[in-house]
Amino acid sequence: MGAVQNQVHGKELLKVKVRGETRNLLVLRGNGSTRLFDAHPLVEGFNAENGTDLTVVSHKVADVALTVGDTWRSLPAFAVDATIAYEKPGTKLGKEVVFAAEGEPRVVLATGKYKGERDVALVALGVSSTDFKKDGNSLVLDIPESRLVVVANFPGSDGWYMLHAETGVPQGRQVGQSSDARYLYRLNESSYVGLLVRDDAYGLSVDAVSRASYRFGVVAEVPEGDVAKIEALITPVAAPQASKKTIIEVAGVSADELRGLLGRFRQDLETLGSTAKDELLAAGRKLEAMLSGASLKE
Repeated sequence: MGAVQNQVHGKELLKVKVRGETRNLLVLRGNGSTRLFDAHPLVEGFNAENGTDLTVVSHKVADVALTVGDTWRSLPAFAVDATIAYEKPGTKLGKEVVFAAEGEPRVVLATGKYKGERDVALVALGVSSTDFKKDGNSLVLDIPESRLVVVANFPGSDGWYMLHAETGVPQGRQVGQSSDARYLYRLNESSYVGLLVRDDAYGLSVDAVSRASYRFGVVAEVPEGDVAKIEALITPVAAPQASKKTIIEVAGVSADELRGLLGRFRQDLETLGSTAKDELLAAGRKLEAMLSGASLKE
């Protein structure tokens, strides 16, 4: 486990209360360290190496972490476990939604039965790396329609909106800024397919604009059964204790001379032991034992 200690960016578990239940978060990577679609493989690789069951933090837990208390101060900008796909405002969904930014791999999601819907977002929660398939220069979000959640009245522009109850994605009419609303960042002249991103600096924003090459931090949720293992991993290794042996330094006397004197002292004690009472020699014998166990240096 020590070999992966440098993989952990956070130095403590962050505690978040969600509906009365404590959730444990761990920052595995700092700001700007990990490409958008690499967060899930990184967490899964960490699990394989450490025998843990961490997951990329959910959108709902992330929202609480960023908006309640001071946890946000310890968080980077990070992707959550939710994908989102939408078309340009007023455009019906085709058979697929495709995000094709210049110099980037195409990101594709099949719409299934939702083909023809207008001004909606298709959201999938609880995604893992198995939901992303490479196909040439394309990254296919291989998510069945049964897992897609339709967010109706998906806004056509950036702004403040109330949240869809199931997904936490902004929807409906634009509203004023408040603690219950979130600011949506979306593409207005393009379709989009990708992961939702949350930002520590703008905790009330939901970003649905990130390219595959964009880099963020990685925040993982730690199940209760893995808390002790993770705490052991992130606890600093204690420095080795100094030897209990005393190091004796005597000004003007070399270590060799001191060893010689100790040898003669030991012989004198043995000679006296034949004539003197034991109680008269007790202190001398104790001193000899202490000196014998000491480290002597110049």
